[in-house]
Amino acid sequence: MAVKVTKGNFKEYGAVKKGKEVTFTFVAPKLKESTILLFDKETLKLKHKITVPCEYRIGKVFSVTIFGYKWNQLCYLLQCENEVFLDSYAKSIVGREKWMDENRFKKDYKVYGGFVEEEYAWKVEKQSYIPSKDMILYKLHMRGFTMDHRRRAGEKGNYKGLISLLPELCDLGVTSLEFLPLYEFEEIRYKSSQVVESSKKTRRVYEMPYGTNYWGYGEGNYFAPKASYFGGKDASLHMKEMVDAIHEHHMEIIMEISFGVDATSDFIRDVLMFWMEEYHIDGFHLLGAALPVERIVSNPYFADTKIFYDCFTQELLLSEDDEKHLFVYNDDFFYPLRRLQHHMDGSISDFADQLRRQGEHFGFVNYAASNTGFCLLDAYSYGEKHNLDNGEDNTDGSNYNCSHNHGVEGPTKKSSINKIRLMNARCAITTALLAQGIPMILAGDEINNTNFGNNNPYCQDNEIGWSLFPKRKSAVEFREYVKQIIAFRKEHGVLHLPTPMQMNDYMHTGMPDVSYHGKEPWIMGIGPEKKAIGILYNGEYSPSDNKEDVMLLYNFYYDSEVFAAPKLPGNKKWYFVTNTGQTKFEPSSEPLENQLEVTVPGGTVTILVGKETSNE
Repeated sequence: MAVKVTKGNFKEYGAVKKGKEVTFTFVAPKLKESTILLFDKETLKLKHKITVPCEYRIGKVFSVTIFGYKWNQLCYLLQCENEVFLDSYAKSIVGREKWMDENRFKKDYKVYGGFVEEEYAWKVEKQSYIPSKDMILYKLHMRGFTMDHRRRAGEKGNYKGLISLLPELCDLGVTSLEFLPLYEFEEIRYKSSQVVESSKKTRRVYEMPYGTNYWGYGEGNYFAPKASYFGGKDASLHMKEMVDAIHEHHMEIIMEISFGVDATSDFIRDVLMFWMEEYHIDGFHLLGAALPVERIVSNPYFADTKIFYDCFTQELLLSEDDEKHLFVYNDDFFYPLRRLQHHMDGSISDFADQLRRQGEHFGFVNYAASNTGFCLLDAYSYGEKHNLDNGEDNTDGSNYNCSHNHGVEGPTKKSSINKIRLMNARCAITTALLAQGIPMILAGDEINNTNFGNNNPYCQDNEIGWSLFPKRKSAVEFREYVKQIIAFRKEHGVLHLPTPMQMNDYMHTGMPDVSYHGKEPWIMGIGPEKKAIGILYNGEYSPSDNKEDVMLLYNFYYDSEVFAAPKLPGNKKWYFVTNTGQTKFEPSSEPLENQLEVTVPGGTVTILVGKETSNE
């Protein structure tokens, strides 16, 4: 077949394949003639060189259309003078089809750009927007979440395992999946150095792998799905199949993307636009210092795309968009909670503020644990981090964890210690799930997964870093408890209003939308000595048909605390729902005998509902 080379259209960066032709559009480091190097996909031997003349460029951007090769047998690199480089807009990466393939050492860890067929028949053309008030966010690592021994061999560490677990996530009540990087990144950690040969020429020497970049943070190949997660050469197709499956389960997909300091706003915009258009991604959690988020989120294409970041400017947060789509995502919620739980000078005032934080035009993410720190159970099982396996002399990871081991560092057979650890974990995850913002669950926390005290398992591709799903009784009970709390949240719209609560009765219902109580009703002095608070949510402010009042009684004292139960209007009475000191979620069908006060055990949360009862 005759090869034909013409000037490209400059419309889209990368290698865009349409039928038998590919248009390459790329930025060269210099205003010099450039070359496209085509390699055999199997042997990686150089097969063809195509010179791209300077007249095929605008500034440093070159664009050329090539017709006539069997593209499914080829991969490519770019060259300008003596510099050979990978296309930063490559939509497929050849060379990392197998996770942690040590044979790559023999090939100097080199990877190449590949070619992707663009056609895919979507089953769900457009995912319905899930309002932030309805979201239950679940953060996971593709590989670690699917490495459990229960998975079939072909489902471990990849999209097939994820798809097989979607029914379980739906059953739990999850609406939104947040993935650690799904785009291509270098998972092999290796060292290289320049050496000078006898001819005085320099060359780079590569060493054997010494570890794993398990999480995938850092620089990446941002336009290519990770081949080892998505079935090698057909990664693009399988990524779309997974997204389709997630949307078929009426869930949405949020991608974490970690950008370096050199990433420009235009490049970041191109990355996000690509994943939105090509893969129907619903939102992004942006990671990176001082990202140009103002320019990113001002793009009208992102008006209903959910964007999570740790620090937006106040000006951005106050902008009035049709959909609430900006969300502050940081550690502000769990520190006040943990300080109170572990008696580390926690402030009940700060805690109460975090529970009710909600923006008119923006939102917040609340969590009791995240991957950058102790997982949930470890926060109550370890007083210190145990990161020696990371190879950094235990210097990595946060030293400020506000954790407590309750008498034994790490696992123990003492039932009394295990009981208090699980009680604290139930208290924490219940608190996060019932706060006003978007609750986030770290994968495995719902079944007491442990990282064995490692609070920074970024390099642990093993049981330390995986989410394992045991069938022991305590894990099954804990998951069921979390499931019931999620269901309770969803049933009571007053717990997740989309706008800030005002602490007054602006609808004239007889009670404020939210109020605070202590040993006396309607009176709550919040001083530094206070370690307990009762919060009453007026069900009349719920947008749903369920108008039950909800009262959450938080007691962070060691001893039991007595709370006043405010008198409810009409025939309403207080009913007990649960206390986090219990292992099972067992609401009472009968009203409380004592409608004036409630005793809450130390270190627990009690949930009450106020609802109509028949006249006696």
